[in-house]
Amino acid sequence: MNEISQRAEQFLERHGRAIDRARFAYHFAAGSLEQLASALAPYQNEDGGWHGLEVDIETPASNPFATELALSICLQAKLPRDHELLQRTVSYLEANQQADGGWQFAPAVYQHELAPWFAHWQFPNLNPSCTTAGLLRQLGLGSEALHAKVEALFQQLANPLDLAGEDFYLARPYAYYFITDWQHPQRDFYRAGVYWWLLRQHLAGKLDGEHFFAYMNTPEHYAARMMPASVIGEHLDQLVAEQAEDGGWPSPYNQAWRPWTTTQNLLTLKAFGRI
Repeated sequence: MNEISQRAEQFLERHGRAIDRARFAYHFAAGSLEQLASALAPYQNEDGGWHGLEVDIETPASNPFATELALSICLQAKLPRDHELLQRTVSYLEANQQADGGWQFAPAVYQHELAPWFAHWQFPNLNPSCTTAGLLRQLGLGSEALHAKVEALFQQLANPLDLAGEDFYLARPYAYYFITDWQHPQRDFYRAGVYWWLLRQHLAGKLDGEHFFAYMNTPEHYAARMMPASVIGEHLDQLVAEQAEDGGWPSPYNQAWRPWTTTQNLLTLKAFGRI
């Protein structure tokens, strides 16, 4: 463990939740997959959905954004696809997918504190529908019917102009949906759009390290294979430099995101051989 990860571990010990510390232990220390799964399990509800992981949504009810984060944690940890946590998650997603192909907030979600953007979130939406489907494809999960409904929604709502602007979250569904090499007639078109979106943000100097790598978090990612090595190296240097004195990384959002951001940035640095 080098100085970067040691400082991050100290930050997570002081400010992280049990799940944040368990993720660090699993990926960077001697923690086991079982310990990580045990720390994650309290966030799963009886219906198989998830709560609490999305800190801007305070409801204890299952919601698609917390569920998406749970899938990300499981994917990064390489949790077996037949693990109970994932199987129950898939059951929840299959049971709660809307006829339009998406997932939305249950009424109970609105009875608790929501960040302003979530309070007015419009459904159906490619985010979280395509982001969730993209994670499921990476995990090898989800029925043909589930994915077919998401694809129908994609054909209805997809807009290349989403990748022509500067909005990070408009680009997000396309970045997730096409990360795997599944056969789709527009895959290469939208992959190119994501790549050029990233390159434009780089040239304009508009992305911090976390956001630059959010859509390109391993060297095997299609955008990383296309991106000049000098550009990736510059942003890896930026990511290292952005570690704060307390060992964590800053967040432009709710400061409760800092442990998540710190863990994600460590995983990026590990994937690219910097730690």
